[in-house]
Amino acid sequence: MADKIRPYRLTRIIPERLREARLARGLTIAELAEHIEVTRQSVSQYELGQSSPSGEVLARIIKVLNFPLDYFCNPLDKETPASVTFFRSLSSATKRSREMIKQREKWVEKIFIYAQKYLDFPEVNLPVINVSAYGEKIDDDQIERIAETVRKHWGLGQGPISDVILLLEKQGIIVTRFSFEDLKMDACSQWRGNRPFIFLSSDKESAVRTRFDAAHELAHLLLHTWIDGEEQLANKKVLNRIEKEANRFAGAFLLPRDSFSKEVISTSLEHFVSLKRRWKVSIQAMIHRCEELGILTENQILYLWKQLNRLGYKKREPLDDELEPENPRILRQAIIMLLENKVSTVGEILDFIKLLPPDIEALCGLPSGTLESKSKVIPLRFKKHQ
Repeated sequence: MADKIRPYRLTRIIPERLREARLARGLTIAELAEHIEVTRQSVSQYELGQSSPSGEVLARIIKVLNFPLDYFCNPLDKETPASVTFFRSLSSATKRSREMIKQREKWVEKIFIYAQKYLDFPEVNLPVINVSAYGEKIDDDQIERIAETVRKHWGLGQGPISDVILLLEKQGIIVTRFSFEDLKMDACSQWRGNRPFIFLSSDKESAVRTRFDAAHELAHLLLHTWIDGEEQLANKKVLNRIEKEANRFAGAFLLPRDSFSKEVISTSLEHFVSLKRRWKVSIQAMIHRCEELGILTENQILYLWKQLNRLGYKKREPLDDELEPENPRILRQAIIMLLENKVSTVGEILDFIKLLPPDIEALCGLPSGTLESKSKVIPLRFKKHQ
């Protein structure tokens, strides 16, 4: 007796996937409804699983949200225990922007999980900071000493750090840089399981700002693991406190008090430009550092700020066009290694991650077209002469 063919049921989209995709593209329910020409109530029902879009409507959803069909049909991934996301400038970041970035955090982790199946990534090598030992508030001197501890742990000495992002990646932090599509946001960070992630904005092409943002997020990963919910960050007092602590740490980490203070020998802007070239830190951040450490008098600090205002340097400083922004390497290198060594094909990568090539390329810093199909040309060879 012939085996019966097992019937296949019509595939239905996963309601939560539609919501994720909408949030990832920064659309409200009403905006998506307008784009796909249905009612707001219909979209709400799709996302709640109370009804399913017709084939025609689904085609419009795929086109508008720019996701492959299998993204919407793929069962939800097992959630990795994650810390709260530390959004820089949380007070001014829109809820829409935060939701967009939260979805991209999941995408970055999925890319990492795929690559980790085949590659050994650097072990996480962050010093353990017992924040609870400092009481309710970490004072400035304690933050200075913590920054010195981190430098010592990583064997950095007291000089400038040549590449902050490369340093963090070597210590096991997964760093990515992509467009936040929100000029009020600079960076954010999060622990996902036992792996720290830093997400930097590519919207502002400033080398010194990117370095400071990365150091600022490192502070959150080290100092603020005690925060376990967004309701704490909604408290302005708490938010202002941790932002102030992170800024102080970033300054102390990039400009160690013992070595940097010895190099401030003039209040001329020309001298600060030369210091900026050496330390790769903005003039404004260095002025703040001088104020924190009492290197310059109140009048000298005021003089420098007046000079910056007079010359228009508060918006764009000297060397901003010369110093090249640092870019993450680890995810880009991982994908290229998998492809070049034929460990994975483009199709296998896309099938696992369930995103279109441009999204993966942007998150990994890959050249555009890296993940486009290369199978359009059929390989032929000339025959060898007999």
